[in-house]
Amino acid sequence: MRTEPAMNHAQRIKSAVSKLLVGAMIASSFAASAQTADPASPFFGTWSGVFTTQDNEYWTLADIQCFVGCPADFYEGLSALLADPANDMTPAMALAGQAAAAWEAGFATILTPRGKQVRAANRPEDDPKFVNCQPYGFVREVTNPLPLLIRRDGDHLVVRYEEWSLLRNIYLDGRAHPEHKTPTLLGYSVGRVENGALIVETRGVTPDLISDNTLAGHSGELTAVERYTLHENPRRLELSLTLTDPVTFTKPLVMTKTWLYTPDVEIVQDTCSQQPGRADLR
Repeated sequence: MRTEPAMNHAQRIKSAVSKLLVGAMIASSFAASAQTADPASPFFGTWSGVFTTQDNEYWTLADIQCFVGCPADFYEGLSALLADPANDMTPAMALAGQAAAAWEAGFATILTPRGKQVRAANRPEDDPKFVNCQPYGFVREVTNPLPLLIRRDGDHLVVRYEEWSLLRNIYLDGRAHPEHKTPTLLGYSVGRVENGALIVETRGVTPDLISDNTLAGHSGELTAVERYTLHENPRRLELSLTLTDPVTFTKPLVMTKTWLYTPDVEIVQDTCSQQPGRADLR
């Protein structure tokens, strides 16, 4: 039987060093790969809410009620009522009414005098943006019912909203908010990925409605913090949106919204003819 010649001491040292070098190169490769991985990449892709995915079995009545986003207190209250076996014989819409009444009682206590004036004056059907087919403000755009696409472009994320076909930049390079900037519809957004969550802070928005269902409004002093988290079974994107505005609220208002991951959905051009209730523009 043939055997390989035994290695001498120098050869064994050379072999061991070679193995160490190869191992170090492999470890370095993995480390470099980890360092270059984009922490925001899990959020990339197209996401769709209940309005355009109504047949998905994941959705509950609470999600349907909140198809344009809604206060977290209302969503959690309705979800609890729906899950309570004691309410099995109560019509679902009656439970929704109970949740709405409970939320309303609490919400009225956090409005400032100016906030109450703004809310009393708001009539969605008379909203100039609705009447003239113009893009809505920041909060309504962030929680709108149509799909959205998230992608990276250099040092920032680009969010493409199907509603109104708007584009929004979210800067991830660690920059601070500018001290002086003219307010805009969607404001100025800076973000970061922290413990798996995408956190975005926005300032410098123009005053607008928060939602048609709350009738509440916000001033130009609004600071909004979006916290996006990912969940599985099904893969989905959940938003907790905290709105702080000393002009209209005595404490922050938290909104919520959920989207499903829909990689096969293509974002299309939005037109006034697709706007619910605007048959006159078709």
